Order: sequence, then C-alpha cells, then structure tokens
Amino acid sequence: MRQRFGRHFLGAALAILILACLCGCGVSTGAGLDPTPAATTPEPTPTQSPEEDTAQQEREARLAAQKDGFLLDKGYLYAVDEAGELRSNTYVGVLYFREDGRYTSGSEELDRMVAGAIRKSTDEKMTRMDMLRAMYEYTRDHIKYVGFGNHEDSYKAAHGKDGWMVESATYALENGTGNCYHFAATFAALARGVGFQAYAASGLIGSEDQEHGWVEIVDDSGEVWYSDPETEYARSYWMNQKYDLFYKSKDEIGSVTGIGYLELTDPFEAERKEAEAYGRPLPSPAPKT
Repeated sequence: MRQRFGRHFLGAALAILILACLCGCGVSTGAGLDPTPAATTPEPTPTQSPEEDTAQQEREARLAAQKDGFLLDKGYLYAVDEAGELRSNTYVGVLYFREDGRYTSGSEELDRMVAGAIRKSTDEKMTRMDMLRAMYEYTRDHIKYVGFGNHEDSYKAAHGKDGWMVESATYALENGTGNCYHFAATFAALARGVGFQAYAASGLIGSEDQEHGWVEIVDDSGEVWYSDPETEYARSYWMNQKYDLFYKSKDEIGSVTGIGYLELTDPFEAERKEAEAYGRPLPSPAPKT
C-alpha cells in the first residue's frame, strides 16, 4: 500500500511541476498572461515656425497671383521666380526691380503716377495683354496734344542725347498735355508698369520725314511691336478717322497709317543713359532684334 501511495504521490507531484512550468513559460493563452510590449514614444514631427509658415503662404499666394512671372499689388509691379520668391536688385529685361522687389523707373514720382493709372484702369481678371491695351487707351484718352513748335530743344532728349522717358512721362501724367514724345513716353512707362519690355522710340515718319515719337515693345521671342497712341489720337481728334495703332508689326502699322517709321536712335542706348541719370544700374544689352 505504501508503494502504491508513493507512486500516486510522485505522479501528482510531477503533474503539479509540469503545470507550474507551463504557466511560468507563458504557454497558456489565458487572458492577462502574455507579457505586454513596452510602450514606445514617437519621434516629434518637425514643425515650421510661424514666420516660416507665413513666408511659405506668401510665396504660394504670389505664385497663384502671378501673370507670366509678374504680379501687381496696389498698382505696383513685382517679378516672381519659379519658387515664388520676389526678384530684387536685378533687371528682368529692361525692367529694374529694387531691393524690396518693386519695379522702379528710378523716379518715385513717376512710379506713383503709373501705379495710380494702373489701379484705375485694370483689375485682376484681366490678362496682361488686356492690361497693356488698357494702358494704351489710358494714354490716348488722358493726354491732350499741345505742340511745342519746332523749337529744337523740344526734341533733343527724344533724339538720344539724354534718356527722356521718365521726364516726358512725368510731365504728361502730371499736366495731361504733351506732344508725340510725351504720348510715347507715357505709354512706354505704363507698359513697363504692367510688365512689358517697352521703349520710347524716336525717328522720322512719312514722306516728309517728320520728327516723331512712338513706342516699341519687345516680346519674349525678340520680335518688335509698334504702338503709336499720339497718331491714333490725332487722326481721331482732327480727322475723325478711326485707327487702331496698338501693338502692330512695323509693316502693319505702316500699312494702317500709310506712313513709314524710320528709327534714328537705338532706344536701348537712350535707356542706358536714362538709367545712369536716375541712379539705376545699367541694364544688360536688350533682347531687341
């Protein structure tokens, strides 16, 4: 009997030992018996500072608002690069953008009057070409022709001896009067104000070689387009003739008016003189062909 009891005791003890080992090794699938993995702290997500957020939002807004790389703010022109940054202390063609990114003619007075004309005549729904047309019509309709006789002094600046766009455009916008050179200077200044490579040109027109001023605009391909707001004004006002002398090729404008245009001076060289006179850096050679 003691032998059977001993065998039963040993069997029971062995069973208890096996069960204890099984429980201790976590083999059981009972609830709460599996070890819980240690919790891990996620790495913090880098965040931009409020200043960086604001700068990024401003860049995105500039990219959304730009037209062909330019944008207007309260009538003032800015140039935007592919990253949405403002160009500064640099030329884009003949347009000079100062340290704060704003385009300047070199004259704060002219810049202010150009911005005012742009605010009055354009809106954000317009294409840049629509804006250019609006600036042409503003020039044609807001300046009254007043001849200054045949005094040589009236034409000196226009014939390349000095830069003449700033002075002539300022006079015309301030007084609302001028001759063909004032018309040309004003439209060139306004065209630049909406981002075009515009030059006030001078030379001779017609079979009588009459001294005259007009505007030449160089497009992105280097092609030159002519505009003559004073001749359109004059023929409408004095002859009751309706002409459209906005943005024509040289052949087209000659065909419409019946007169030829002979450029006597290089508008870009006159521009270099004007840049020097108004304290702007000298522009690189123009893309004019």
